[in-house]
Amino acid sequence: MTGTLQILAQDLYTYNTVAQHTVGEKAVSRDGRTFRYVKAGAVALRPGDWLQSPAVVANHGNLTPTAVLAVGATSVTVTLGATAATLNQYAGGYLIVELATTGRGQTLLIKSHPAADASATLVVTLEDPVQVLTSGTTTVSLALNRYEGVIQTPVTTLTGTPVGVAVGAIPAASHGWICSRGLTGALSDAAQTVGTVACAVPSAAAGASKVMAATLFSVGIVAKTSIDVQVTPTYVSLD
Repeated sequence: MTGTLQILAQDLYTYNTVAQHTVGEKAVSRDGRTFRYVKAGAVALRPGDWLQSPAVVANHGNLTPTAVLAVGATSVTVTLGATAATLNQYAGGYLIVELATTGRGQTLLIKSHPAADASATLVVTLEDPVQVLTSGTTTVSLALNRYEGVIQTPVTTLTGTPVGVAVGAIPAASHGWICSRGLTGALSDAAQTVGTVACAVPSAAAGASKVMAATLFSVGIVAKTSIDVQVTPTYVSLD
């Protein structure tokens, strides 16, 4: 099957512990809104909340491979920092070559990997084979699938990247759809003027947007002047 997946209204409120689509898959509703298929993190999602990707694991970045990345290789072994990796934590995410004399900039889809202890070696199996031989001092980072384990945007400081707004109460560790573009109800922190102010995260309230300012992440435009800590019609513009 090719083309854009169309989602029906009832599908928005269907949740499964076993994935029915690829996590991160995009779908469009008949009215033109865009949705992403996600897995909730350890806490159930609340309708109207702004959501972010799972928190970045600092000790899984800037890792040194145990050998050069050879063209065509479908596995890479790295030594983790002081944080353990769980089974397939990065499946559907990416291995990114951050530093190398040659081969820098490759972004390779991760297929699977075992669990590994903190500071131990981890063998990462790739969906995408290595395209360019690496040389010189080389470091790579493991990037999570941003739609696997999504959470409410935290207060004051983001720990991941915004992904959309919850349209239903997806149970913890379950799969469902969130709105990534189009009109939906979204939580607002303080008053935002209709049509003139881009809303942004994070704010002083978890899961809420606020008036755009420097250092914040623009996520949309309110479609009705908002009231503090209430859900308001908002045009989400993340996809």
